[in-house]
Amino acid sequence: MMTKSEKQIMDLLWGVDEPLSCTEIIQMSGDKTWKDSYVHSLIKSLMKKDLVEVVSFELVSRSYARKFVPKLSKESYCIREYLNENPDNSFIKLFTAYLDQCDSADEVKAFEDAIGQWKANHS
Repeated sequence: MMTKSEKQIMDLLWGVDEPLSCTEIIQMSGDKTWKDSYVHSLIKSLMKKDLVEVVSFELVSRSYARKFVPKLSKESYCIREYLNENPDNSFIKLFTAYLDQCDSADEVKAFEDAIGQWKANHS
């Protein structure tokens, strides 16, 4: 489970298509007044939770800044958390409930296609 501030950082990382340094995270955080040390602490915590990883280093002045990316997509994170909170494998119940409310044949077709692709990859 993430804290509110950790989630805000993850939302930033999920929202861009490139690795970010702590300085870039601070710059992109808008109205937040996060200090560099606080962002480093949040990143360290996210790394311990296996949500963020270092992918590169960038020379900034005379030192190197680490660049971070999410280790999993936002959707994968949501599924992982749901399954952690509901260990009885009730995702099938959630999926069935979603389908009961779904009124888009295109979405149902997309699910069918995804299941077909999974079967092809796992046979």
